[in-house]
Order: sequence, then structure tokens, then C-alpha cells
Amino acid sequence: SMMRVVVVGNATVDLIQRVERFALPGETLLCSAMVVCAGGKGMNQAIAAARTGAATRLHAPAAADAHGELLARAAAAEPGLEVDWLAVAPPTDISTIWIDAAGENMIVSAAAAAASMGAAQAAAACASLGAGDVLLVQGNLSQAATAAAIAQARTKGARTVLNTAPMRPWMAALLPGVDLVIANAVEAAELSGGSDSPEAALLRAGARAAVVSHGRDGAWLATQHGRFKVDAAAVAAVDTAGAGDVLAG
Repeated sequence: SMMRVVVVGNATVDLIQRVERFALPGETLLCSAMVVCAGGKGMNQAIAAARTGAATRLHAPAAADAHGELLARAAAAEPGLEVDWLAVAPPTDISTIWIDAAGENMIVSAAAAAASMGAAQAAAACASLGAGDVLLVQGNLSQAATAAAIAQARTKGARTVLNTAPMRPWMAALLPGVDLVIANAVEAAELSGGSDSPEAALLRAGARAAVVSHGRDGAWLATQHGRFKVDAAAVAAVDTAGAGDVLAG
């Protein structure tokens, strides 16, 4: 049977405003454009995985509110993506995102819905995994839920992938159960204690392989067979929000 990808993570409604520059404390700016769309690391990564052609299932918390309906509509429009929405009491999480003229971003995210997924629910999301399948998790859920998903996936013989965004202090403890850790340069330095080769340090911490991304400078892959450089495509950056999610997916 075809390899399946299960993503256990969050989904948010992103409120994106484009500005010439970021506001100063106490200042009100007018934005040049505004978009309201589906986002969240879990959902972004699941959509990216589905778009590569992998049969992908996302398990994410959302409330029965207008924002939850927006997320459901967005997911339904993605061929190859199935979603199991976990009904939650808190409102559906929202991220407010500013993007400046240079494509830099500032993000503030609500996370009450994501935090409400329990360990038992996360483990149940991985029940259908089998050998050769892939579990992908990030940092938006609780440590208990993330650890439970990884443990269940390993029991089922699936490969486990951890994206260390947003960075959480408890992630280092989960690395021994992770087949591939995906981190950006800042997260990798934080997780590994800032050594010369964060990729190698992540392997020493227990991960079986590590990808460390460096934006326009591409990414490094480290395995027990060595370190490999992968160049990034040269593009004019329009918006860097979600770039790491696309890489992980």
C-alpha cells in the first residue's frame, strides 16, 4: 500500500496584514492589504505534504465556530488531504501576522485550542499508522500529546518526524524517539547548545537524522553517513511566513 503521512498538530486562522514597516509601541499603522486564510504549522505542513502527492491525514483541534468552518472549507479544497477535526471548547486558534515591505514577518498566535488536545487523543490519531508510514509533529501541541503521538507511531513501526517550531524546552527530551528532526538555524543552536555543527549535535542528542535550514543559504542534512548540503532555489522573497512549514511538509 502507499505510504501515508499523518500530521498531528494545530490549525489556525491567519489574519495577515501587509505593512511598509512594523508598528512601534503605541503606534497605529494602516495596512496596505489584508488576507484571512487557513494556517497553523500543523495544517500548513499537512497541505504541503498532500501537495507532494502523499496520502495525508491531519489531526487538529478546532471549535465549531466561524473560524473552524473556514478551516474545514480550506481543507476540503485540498485533494489528497483528509482531516479529523478534534472538537474543542476554546475558540479556534487565530494567528495575527504582520508582513513588512522586505518580506519579514511578526506573528502572535493563540494556542488554547492546540493546548487542549490530550495525550490519549494524540495517540489515537496514530492508531492507523503502519510500517513505512510517517508521523509529522511540531511544537504547538503539549509535551504530553506530542510524546504520546511519537510513542504510538514508533509502536506501529512508522517513521517519526519532529519540526522544532515553535521551539519548546521539552523537545530535547523527545529526540531519542525521532527519526528526523527538522529545525532552522536558530532552533538548532538552541536545542544543541550552539555547537559548530548543530546537525551533528542533534544526532548526538538522539535523533537519527537532522535537517537544519538556513533560509536563502539552503539546508544541511546530517545522518550517520555524514553531512550533506542542499541549496535553496534563488527567489525574490515575497513572504517568509510558512516557508519552514513547506520544507517540513
